[in-house]
Amino acid sequence: MIVGINDYDREEHNRALCEDDYNVSRTSDTSKVHMFYRIHNSTEILFCEEGEADYFIKGKLYRISAGDILVIGALNHHERIINSLPYIRYGLTLMPSYVRSFIFDINLLRVFETLPPEEHERRCRNIDPDLFSRLISLLNDLYSDTIREDSYSVLDRRLLVQQIAITMHRAFRYDDSEAIQDSYQMDKMKKIHDYIDTHFHEDISLELLSDMFYLHPTNISKYFHKCYGTTISKYINAVRICKAQQLLETSEMSMSAIANLVGFTSVNQFITKYKSILAKTPLQYRKEYRSYKMNGEDSTIL
Repeated sequence: MIVGINDYDREEHNRALCEDDYNVSRTSDTSKVHMFYRIHNSTEILFCEEGEADYFIKGKLYRISAGDILVIGALNHHERIINSLPYIRYGLTLMPSYVRSFIFDINLLRVFETLPPEEHERRCRNIDPDLFSRLISLLNDLYSDTIREDSYSVLDRRLLVQQIAITMHRAFRYDDSEAIQDSYQMDKMKKIHDYIDTHFHEDISLELLSDMFYLHPTNISKYFHKCYGTTISKYINAVRICKAQQLLETSEMSMSAIANLVGFTSVNQFITKYKSILAKTPLQYRKEYRSYKMNGEDSTIL
């Protein structure tokens, strides 16, 4: 089964970005709609079939055109400007916790993280056509398997995601000389990462993590940044802002209530952090999201 272009409910698709283990889509834009900064807790991978767009991931420029792949790591805020129409791409979103439940190779997991812009240019553009076609075929297989339920469906889906990861690893031209060897420390970082994802609303400090995971605070900072490309404090704030964005979209809660629920010490701290990441206040975002829901695809959010 081939994934149909724009064959999904837009609001359901937005929900899937933040809740589903995985989601496969295929999208075509025929007008240069500007997407303002978004953040979600799934990894988003785009496989461009036609057109060209510029993405700004954490403020840095990433270009994607036909035959390219773009990886937007989980909780990486991003916006998009379309340069050439029609802009057609497959999209795959994956929850990091889902992927880590059955892919244990640290080096293979690297394909699900945002690369630095220069690495993106070198690895993710002008993908080998045979490997690109193989990836599109795997995406269609994964999409087809979504509607199939039998005793082997869960295993089959995991095998397909593993095949996608392996094929991306080959397409990005990683080799053994670039492999990460310190698996013990990286395994600790995954556990810390998962702890933050679950306990983001609590008071989390390096000292607390040090006591829980039997690592020196300096080592936690060093290896977490090496593994995920960000600091502990920035990651905690990103998780909180992502959850806050979901609440802004789906509830009528006040700013102070949301701030308290996601772990900020005050509403002012919440507003400041939100604006520093998404370039607008939480209230502005809520108003723009409501406008999007009313106006559909003419809105600037998509």
